[in-house]
Amino acid sequence: MFGVIRIGAYLVSALTAWQFVQGDVNGMNGALQKHLTLDPAHGMILGVCAGVSDFTNIDVSLIRLAWALLVLYRGVGILLYILAFLIMPSNG
Repeated sequence: MFGVIRIGAYLVSALTAWQFVQGDVNGMNGALQKHLTLDPAHGMILGVCAGVSDFTNIDVSLIRLAWALLVLYRGVGILLYILAFLIMPSNG
């Protein structure tokens, strides 16, 4: 079970890193750069997952599923969710 969670974490981190690189390439071409912000209008609790989804262009359901798996793994997701809420600026 731990191996599956570890592989999933590696895949999510690789996809996120790839999205950051793609965003930088588009930014150098003069396109409007996105910023990581909370999206409480489309969020279920505080808008963290919706904000990450908007930033990475990954479906919000996949982000929520990954976050739920992190919550089940020793409660790490709860701490990360609260930390992300405190750090990320609001959308509006």
